[in-house]
Amino acid sequence: MRDRKKTIAACCITFVITVVGTIGFMSVFNVGIGDKAFVSLTEYQQMKTIATRYAELDSLYNFLEANYYEELDEEALTLGMYKGLFEGTGDPYTKYLSEEERESHEEYFSGEFEGIGVSMNASSEGYIQIISVMDDSPAKKAGVKDGDIILAVDDVRYSGSELSEAAEALRGEKGTKVKMTVSRDGEILHFELTRAPVTDVSVYSDIIEDNMGYIRITSFVGNTAELFKEELEELEKKKVSGLIIDIRSNGGGLVNESVEIADMLMDEGVVVYAEDGNGEKTYYKTKAGRTPLKYVVLVNKGTASASEILAAGIQCNKEGTVLGETTFGKGIIQKSWRLTNGEGAEITIAQYFTADGEVIHEKGITPDIVTELKEEDITDGMVTNDRQLQKAVAVLKK
Repeated sequence: MRDRKKTIAACCITFVITVVGTIGFMSVFNVGIGDKAFVSLTEYQQMKTIATRYAELDSLYNFLEANYYEELDEEALTLGMYKGLFEGTGDPYTKYLSEEERESHEEYFSGEFEGIGVSMNASSEGYIQIISVMDDSPAKKAGVKDGDIILAVDDVRYSGSELSEAAEALRGEKGTKVKMTVSRDGEILHFELTRAPVTDVSVYSDIIEDNMGYIRITSFVGNTAELFKEELEELEKKKVSGLIIDIRSNGGGLVNESVEIADMLMDEGVVVYAEDGNGEKTYYKTKAGRTPLKYVVLVNKGTASASEILAAGIQCNKEGTVLGETTFGKGIIQKSWRLTNGEGAEITIAQYFTADGEVIHEKGITPDIVTELKEEDITDGMVTNDRQLQKAVAVLKK
């Protein structure tokens, strides 16, 4: 009797071990039996989430395919779905990029491309605004101005959420033509522009009246900080009496380039700090040691993004005087990714604040000395009486 009980117990134990082992084996190796498949609980939950989240999308896809009058382009639909997902954030700076758009984006930040030579941003009102027009560019020669609102390119209308598409439409091979419709102070203007190679020489310098040094920064691309250092050191050797740093109509660019320049103009301190969606803060700091030159920074409503970072750091740390007009107010940071399929993504990852905690986004930087250009100071889109520059010289001479 005792032996029989032992045999039954051993069989039960063997059965339990076999069942548990089989389930464990199947959960690890996703075993299929007949038309059934066994997956782990984790994988099941993932599939359930995907089915819940995208079942309606799949249904809509089938509905469109069944009712649309022409054959659908599956790749175009897929790209549209990806783009729509990113646009759903409501943030015009968060976007999914096709391979062509990603390449164009990377090309722009290299400082050399073919197009008309404008920097643009999406406004909070939902339109595309020209932030800056590059010197000696087709746009500059045609009379396009900072602040113009782009309505259409080649008769195709674009909104702020289509910033990448509008930028792509404006770029193209040199010698080709592009039409652009803009709004300026309520007036509709039409331009026909011939694309050309545009090299963004992001930094250049001069010596102006009273042995005053002048450095213009047009954008923050890959080598801007290096070029700025060269120009600054040259002016220091020439013993200029003061320095004017002009970042008017500078639409921004790479944050690290801006911070590197701040390091040459500030002693040890915080330029700005960024805060992400989890409340994590990143501080952009400078080390001790700065140029001995007294300086003024010129800003205007076209001073945006990385340019505002530079102006904010200088102003908060009282290292120099910020002069001009209230800046654009783009106080958010984007990070770019190159995806495995060759396409790209650009996502707003954080908002940045001045060193003393002030918001910049949609607010801008108010200068220490407000000096605005007047209508009579501008002729045919060109500044003929630069009262901001004149005021900067006067401040440095005090």
